Amino acid sequence: MPHTTSSRRLRLAAAAGLVAPLLVLALAACNPMDAIEKVHSEEFADRAAASKGWVGTALPSWIPTDAKTIKNTATTNETNAVISIEGGSEPEGCTETDRRGLPFDSRYGSLGEPLPTTVFACGPYEVVATETGWLGWFNAKKEGQTPQDA
Repeated sequence: MPHTTSSRRLRLAAAAGLVAPLLVLALAACNPMDAIEKVHSEEFADRAAASKGWVGTALPSWIPTDAKTIKNTATTNETNAVISIEGGSEPEGCTETDRRGLPFDSRYGSLGEPLPTTVFACGPYEVVATETGWLGWFNAKKEGQTPQDA
């Protein structure tokens, strides 16, 4: 009988050893693929919540004060970011210009066909209106560049 108890303990320990890394990965990121893809993703109910919990860089000033459901995905080195906003007035401090790039990640939807030729330039971000709000993105122009460096 003692052999059965030891065997059971060994199996439980082995199972725990297999489950623990998966649990750590799941708790480290909302989406386990984020860790593999070297990105982080956050979601906030509104701009006030985003200003308290924004990760990696400063909260972009172009995000409207009345924005709802703000989603952000950025590379862990902050050289690329895409931000989806539901609702909200027109971003402030932006000028219309020719589109220079595309979002690096399409998890918040595509820009549609045909691609827009103009966007709002909001500091280093490019921003377009969507059916439900706004989609903005930042792409580094040189290695290691972040929105604060642009």
